[in-house]
Parts: sequence; C-alpha cells; structure tokens
Amino acid sequence: MILTEISRPALPAFPIEGGCHCGAVRYRVTARPKCVNACHCKDCQRLTGASHGLFLHLMASDLERLSGTFDVFRRRGGSGNMIPIERCTECGTRMWHLPEAAPDLVILCAGTLDDSSWAVATSHIFVGEAIAGSTAASDALVIEEFRSTRPALWGRFEEIYGPPQ
Repeated sequence: MILTEISRPALPAFPIEGGCHCGAVRYRVTARPKCVNACHCKDCQRLTGASHGLFLHLMASDLERLSGTFDVFRRRGGSGNMIPIERCTECGTRMWHLPEAAPDLVILCAGTLDDSSWAVATSHIFVGEAIAGSTAASDALVIEEFRSTRPALWGRFEEIYGPPQ
C-alpha cells in the first residue's frame, strides 16, 4: 500500500442523493456517514471489478429509499456472517450492503452518489489482499486484515473530520 499526501475535500452539506446506473433506484442520505472505508478484499475486487470497494457506513435511519426495487444477493463475509447486498432489479447496480450482524447499519456503495468527489477513504481494510500499487491517503487508518471493530474505522473518520455537529 502506497501512502500519499492529499488535500481532503470538505464533507458536503447533507442531505445528499444518489441512485443506480439506470435511474430506477433513487435514495437520500440525511446525515453524514460514520466513515468512508475502502475494502481491498478479494470479494470486493470481484464484486466491483476494481482494485477495491469504496463505501460509506450509514445508520439505517439516515438512508431514505425514494424509488426503485431491489434484488438481494447474499454472501458470507470474512467474519462468517451473512451480508445481503441489494441491487437495482432493472440494471443490477450494487447499491448497499445490509449486514445481518448490524441491522442498524447500511454500507452504501460510494460510486452510486450523485457527487462522490468528496468521498476519500478515511480507512482501508484487508490491505494484505490489495492489488499492487494501491494507494491510501497518509492520514487514513490502514489495516492489513480486518480483525478490528467498526468503531475503529468510525473513530478515524471523527479524528479527520471532527465530531458530528
């Protein structure tokens, strides 16, 4: 993992919106996320077709589903817990994960935001599986294997952006 200096964009004013590729699914995020996390595990590489997945951790109560219908793909995470992944039924865009072990949490795919330019990872997990040349901001929490807890990721986000106002 290559660490690089960056100038972090400010968080946007909430609420913000997003949707799927075809526009059938639309949603609104009503409060700032708990973190912006990059996952470099092999599953995320395969599910995104990219070097990593980039996700916002949200409280479920902070996600408003405005339109669309979903198919659910269930997979077993590295923890052994089942993770339902909701996708648009029309175009197949992966929208978010709904971890069964944390029913109050939504893990939103950052690429579905209308404006994701501010979503720079404050944490990176499973970097032991990262593709060569992967980079992280020098102030990000970098974890070789994810044997930590989500609050560690959330704590780093607050260290960088300050507590919620």
